[in-house]
Amino acid sequence: MKSGEKIKLKKIQLLNGSIVPVILILMIAGFLTYSNTFDASFHWDDEVQIVGNEDIHDLSTYSKLSEWASLQKRPVSKFTLAVNWSLGGQNVLGYHIVNLLLHILTALIVYMLTKLTISTLSGEKRIDQRMTGATALFVALLFLLHPLQTMAVTYIVQRMTILAALFYLLAVYLYARGRMACLRDARKRRSAIFIFMAVLSGLLGLMSKQNAVTFPAAFLLYEIFFVRTTEGKLCRKYAMVFGGLLVSGFLIVLFAGFLPAETEMVSRMGYLGTQLGVFHKYLLLLLFPISQNADYFIMHDGQLIGTYGIIGIVLIAGLLISSILLYKRNRLISFGILWIFISMSVESGLIPIKDIMMEHRMYLPMFGYGMILAGIIVRYVPFGRIKYFYAVGSIVLIILAFATYNRNKVWESEISLWEDCLEKNPRSRRAMNNLGYAIKTRAMQNPYPDMKRLELIKSIGYFNLAMAGDTMFTDAYFNRGLAYVELEEYEKALADIKMIESQRPRERYLRHYLEGIVYARSGDMPRAKELFDSAIGLNPDFALLYTWRGLVLSQLKQDQAAIDDFIHSLELDPRQSILFINISQLYYNLMEYEQALHWIRMAGDAGENLDAKYIDTLEKALKDK
Repeated sequence: MKSGEKIKLKKIQLLNGSIVPVILILMIAGFLTYSNTFDASFHWDDEVQIVGNEDIHDLSTYSKLSEWASLQKRPVSKFTLAVNWSLGGQNVLGYHIVNLLLHILTALIVYMLTKLTISTLSGEKRIDQRMTGATALFVALLFLLHPLQTMAVTYIVQRMTILAALFYLLAVYLYARGRMACLRDARKRRSAIFIFMAVLSGLLGLMSKQNAVTFPAAFLLYEIFFVRTTEGKLCRKYAMVFGGLLVSGFLIVLFAGFLPAETEMVSRMGYLGTQLGVFHKYLLLLLFPISQNADYFIMHDGQLIGTYGIIGIVLIAGLLISSILLYKRNRLISFGILWIFISMSVESGLIPIKDIMMEHRMYLPMFGYGMILAGIIVRYVPFGRIKYFYAVGSIVLIILAFATYNRNKVWESEISLWEDCLEKNPRSRRAMNNLGYAIKTRAMQNPYPDMKRLELIKSIGYFNLAMAGDTMFTDAYFNRGLAYVELEEYEKALADIKMIESQRPRERYLRHYLEGIVYARSGDMPRAKELFDSAIGLNPDFALLYTWRGLVLSQLKQDQAAIDDFIHSLELDPRQSILFINISQLYYNLMEYEQALHWIRMAGDAGENLDAKYIDTLEKALKDK
């Protein structure tokens, strides 16, 4: 044996042996690739699910068993977000670090599951077991570095997707270990422990996000493809009973009406038709992750099966036939194809969801794509050419890593995100509206009046574009109305709010809210208070109503009532750190200097600019008292 061959053999043994080098490789690759995401702002549902969600602002909430009993609330995911909130509040750094660590951990599980799966095929001559470690590492790095994963990792609230996949994959790994312990090693007790842990892990995945509900189907899939007795036989009776139970359970859920739906605007069959129409897009993104978009904003065209739907049916039929034909020749490829379908079945099947297409839905299916590639590698890459595999594999992974790094730049801010969306989908009214809202938010933080005015006018331009695409797009009317308020164009603002009221009567509180702002700005505080009272009666959960009523009450010299409103507004929306200063000043008026000093220090901790003279005055007043 030549010396060069000995070196190669040692490398393979290293990858097939200790897991420590694998962990180090995944950690280094993950942190380098996602190093530009740690200060990426909150986006989209982050504002609702994290910043404005009281459930995660108090860790003690999760001491109640009832919080863990509702799968709809995704308690495992929410608990991890609550821990982040308790440690860092609105500082995004901690959220991004946890998301990345969970992503790396999931990739490690992918490595372990891939390695175990290839080892189950040791009796097949066509499979080169010497490629196991290198192949498993490649699949794990593909999972880690593929640009399609960025939405799940960098979009903070999609931690739910990562956790669901982590527990799902771990459940399959534990199930495989349990079944092998039972059939190959005859260790019944050890097998029972593994199976119990597998079911528990699957349930934790379900408590992270509901798309993990198919984990029993993944168990069955793994059973059929890779679990064998010592004689190399499939446990047919076990698989048939298991499969029968799963099919029966699904039919009961379907026909008993227990199958959920996020929206009633699209029928189940209509939604399935749209998913057939976008299936080819998902496949193209797996193969060529270019022109990615955080919001594809694909609308249901009313057709059950359109042109792209027919293409989807042909693709799906072709893949299913390929999976059947490859079952005996290359079970890894066959398994990978079916894994993609099973892991997509919840969000791309019969459960209507508002958004037709989202990239994070491919996070778990990415493992199936990896298994397809694994089947190609261990079957068709000769061990003697492994150095070429290392070279080509490294080039592919480096390209993917650079693409992921560049894709993450889009997630830097709300403005950069929605500019990218609008550039790639110029007809998306949601992108127009959200970009306008992001610009309006930036305008509100601009200390220069002329620049603030220009940005508000710019935001109105985007709201106008959104309305041109849909004259009933009430979010755009509302946002434009608020922009008009800031420009003191009150008649235009009221016209927009009246339009909302005519289309969505349940939101007539918005009219009272806006009219209240108009009267407050014009100096009629009693009338403004009446309108805010009415609005709160219609919607007691809208934080800004309490903020504005608090401002009005402070003008009416009702200081304690104003403090109560400001505190309640902060409970509903903790982002309003400027209110800490208002509360401090009101306590100063009430000569409660200790409270005033406490709140002004909270404002400083939140990053607000403070008046040093005011703090000195408070400290002196407290000493004199």
